[in-house]
Amino acid sequence: MKRRGFSHMGDSSLASSSSKTKTHLDVPRTTSSIIGNNNNEKDISSSSSLPNPNDSSPTPNPMDDQHDDRFNYALLLALYTLQGIPMGLSASIPFLIQQKVQMIASSAAHHAAAAAAAGGSETIAAVTADVAAAHHSQSLADLTKIAYNAQAIFALCSWPFSLKLLWAPIVDACFSKRFGRRKSWLVPIQLIAGALMVGGSDYVEQELGLDSVGSSSEMNVRGVTFFFFTLYFLMATQDIAVDGWALTMLSRNNRGKGPICNSIGQNIGYFLSYVGFLALNDVDSSENLWRPMLGMKSKPGVGLVSLGGFVKFMGTFMLVITVLVSLFKKEIDMSIEGGEMCTVGVCDGSSGSRSNNDMETLLPKKKQQQEEEEDDDDEMDAYEIGIAETYHRLWAVVKLPAVQSLILILLTYRLPCALSDNVKFLKAVEFGLSKQTTALLSPTIVLPLGIMVPIIATKIWKGHPLKQFMWAYKFRVTFVALIDVLMLLATRSFLGSGSIMGGEGTSRAIFWALLILSTAFQATVFSLQFNSQMTFFAHRVDPAIGGSYMTLLNTFANLGGTWPSSFIMYLIGQYTVPPTCSVGDDGADVCTGGRDAYFPLQMVLSGLGIVWICVMGKRVQHVADLPDDAWKTHIGESDDGEEEMQEYKKGGKHA
Repeated sequence: MKRRGFSHMGDSSLASSSSKTKTHLDVPRTTSSIIGNNNNEKDISSSSSLPNPNDSSPTPNPMDDQHDDRFNYALLLALYTLQGIPMGLSASIPFLIQQKVQMIASSAAHHAAAAAAAGGSETIAAVTADVAAAHHSQSLADLTKIAYNAQAIFALCSWPFSLKLLWAPIVDACFSKRFGRRKSWLVPIQLIAGALMVGGSDYVEQELGLDSVGSSSEMNVRGVTFFFFTLYFLMATQDIAVDGWALTMLSRNNRGKGPICNSIGQNIGYFLSYVGFLALNDVDSSENLWRPMLGMKSKPGVGLVSLGGFVKFMGTFMLVITVLVSLFKKEIDMSIEGGEMCTVGVCDGSSGSRSNNDMETLLPKKKQQQEEEEDDDDEMDAYEIGIAETYHRLWAVVKLPAVQSLILILLTYRLPCALSDNVKFLKAVEFGLSKQTTALLSPTIVLPLGIMVPIIATKIWKGHPLKQFMWAYKFRVTFVALIDVLMLLATRSFLGSGSIMGGEGTSRAIFWALLILSTAFQATVFSLQFNSQMTFFAHRVDPAIGGSYMTLLNTFANLGGTWPSSFIMYLIGQYTVPPTCSVGDDGADVCTGGRDAYFPLQMVLSGLGIVWICVMGKRVQHVADLPDDAWKTHIGESDDGEEEMQEYKKGGKHA
């Protein structure tokens, strides 16, 4: 999944070590960096952990923090699960759009055949059949463009997660102390999102026109896109608040487990709403599996759950969780004077003696003092430095030549993979693959590989993340693209005519083998590239602003995967030519000609991917070889450091 968050949670492993002067500001701190601590700090930490034979104090139980944080783990899982729900629902909408278009096409074909049969004499029937067939071919061409144009529009709904860096500093810096720094945003945002899902559930179903066959004019994709765009915006804002709360909710020793809660929770929410909905909404599965299992009456042609009902149920679930969090989870007040805070400029922490008391898991006083003494590598956040300074630092990062080269790589490498990422399974459903089969591929193949591949990859490419990245990319734009094409051809042949080669058993084996291989290879290369990307980010960001730096890079990485989606959907719709169909003597449709834009576009994109490897491969290697200093802004250091940074920007320093 995408690592999100402004300067918290997903980025908590990137701590800062630039500030060695302990400031007692009442703001949450990021965890110690796995790359930011120097050797002296590690030695001190190690020696402090040795038992003292003259110390009669009881030995601390290493399970204490884990026991204290068990409720907090459960709460974080619940909050991140809420994030995954809109993501999973939005992932199922393209399949419903495809289903709607197929229903319209089938209805048009039925009316064409009926018109031909109602012609009367043979001469009139032949003329009527030709007219109906011509009209049917024209309607198919229009429907194809409508379908993929609709997919291109709907793909825009996920942009807020790619752009949330724009308002993340505001969420970090503005809050009500009386209600809690994170709950000030979390509770109202989730209440609005839950109310939107409950109140707008019928709207989504009506705008898609799922309750009747109707015509394409009844499908208002723009309205559905705006609905989910709003949900994504709300959940992106909630993500900023939850990521920040995770650092102060968990004890210091357990903060590193926050990203695990993030990954598991989002996956639970995603699979619950994506796999769960598609499986329960599938007509055949509902009739042959779910209703008999639950002892319900038969309802042929109707899924067990509707889109509107499922959205309403999930919205109610979100409201219940939010109310429980609001009433029973107390966010301990920070020692900030006044009730509301919104730091635009730099916060002056010199006035008064303050301490960071926003720790949800209260530790013994002695242990708190020990943590404060060791916590000398903290990273400044938006409250501490102010909103304006946060944006200033982010802009300084963007101006670094090393970062600009990395941004160019991140924004371009996903285009050659856009068909596999966004269209492949939609095309398979168009060829007859059931939604249920598509949904079940995720938990059975994608999820296990997403867990195992990074573990294996670290043993193979240890210390060389961009070599791992390039190896996976070369495999992705060549071999994986070929397997995808073979899988789609096999799906069209097997589910269309029932045969690929040999007998039925052989054809079935070939079909399932290619389907599994296509899914597994795509999941593997995606996991390899995502893992290498995050590892490289973690080892290159400037520790002084690690969290915001990391989120900036993730923003461009997300944008690199978002913009090709709408673009490639539009191309598919524009260059697909449906076959010309006529009614045969036996009354069946006879279709000839036509062009499926997927296959020629895949050839073009694979060629583009090879060109990218030849042209950008050297840049990737150059970025991998840059020294650590090339990634630092030196903001907040001495004047000498600032002058050195200016020299580097002017090209006086070798990168």
